[in-house]
Amino acid sequence: MNQEKDIVNTSTRVTHAVKIAVLLRALRNAFGLSQSELAQQAKCSRPTINRIETLDKASPRSDIVDDLLQVFRDNGAEIQLGDEEVSIRFTKDALLNATVKLQKPTDSGS
Repeated sequence: MNQEKDIVNTSTRVTHAVKIAVLLRALRNAFGLSQSELAQQAKCSRPTINRIETLDKASPRSDIVDDLLQVFRDNGAEIQLGDEEVSIRFTKDALLNATVKLQKPTDSGS
C-alpha cells in the first residue's frame, strides 16, 4: 500500500484524516499537552490519539474526534475544518490558558 496515496487524493486534496492529525498535534503543542493528558481530558486512550496523529488508521471515529476537539474548544480555541483548509483561532482566554500550561515546570526539569 502506498502511504502517499492514503494521505493525498489524486486531485491533491488533503484527506480528512490528515487534517485531523495535523490539527490535533498543533493544538496539543499549543496547549502544552501530552497525548496522555489529552486522552485523560477527552476520556479516550493515549494509543487512540497516537494512531490518529500518526495516521495509523484511515479515518478516526467522528465521536472520538469531537471529544478531542471539545477539550480545546472548552479552553477557548475556535476550530474550523473546511474542504481545503483548517483554521484555529485562539481567544484571549485560550492564549492565557496555554501560557500558564507552558510555564509550568515539568517533572523532568526540561
